[in-house]
Amino acid sequence: MPVVFEYSFTVNPQYGLFTIFDPTCDEGENFAAAHRTLGYGYFAWGPNAVVARAMGAGTASVVVEVRDDPPGPPGETPSSPGGRPDGTATAELALPGGRFSSIQALESAVHLGVDLPTGAGTYGARIAAYNRGISGGFAPEDAWPFPGRFEAFRLQLWKTSGEASRPDDDVDG
Repeated sequence: MPVVFEYSFTVNPQYGLFTIFDPTCDEGENFAAAHRTLGYGYFAWGPNAVVARAMGAGTASVVVEVRDDPPGPPGETPSSPGGRPDGTATAELALPGGRFSSIQALESAVHLGVDLPTGAGTYGARIAAYNRGISGGFAPEDAWPFPGRFEAFRLQLWKTSGEASRPDDDVDG
């Protein structure tokens, strides 16, 4: 089975943005790096973080999924008929602490960091946004993969290397 771990939580985006990052790295530096490239898009990347732009003013659902291989195209599997996301982005994330965090999470365990079963390393990462622009903030009951929920995001991670560096690891001196 390609999915080895799945973790769901809820975020309350601040100023319409939320960050998923390695808590052993400086979230502010990652946010600053990502924010410079955000523009009007849905997503931006820092070396150890992804920043997502939420459309709604309320909460959003987030699922972090760790896979043992890269995912196929969104919405292309039998278990996800019509499950095409409203937007996606793919990059690499260095997670030297082997965990992820979000300070905008409503669950305190996510503030401290959730350990990834595959440990520290560099990960391929794809994030997708669903249910953007749904009237009244709720998706229809038959909407995949988050029926009847507010805006939702899925971050899929797959390990590409056991090595991960922090942004300051590359500084000479």
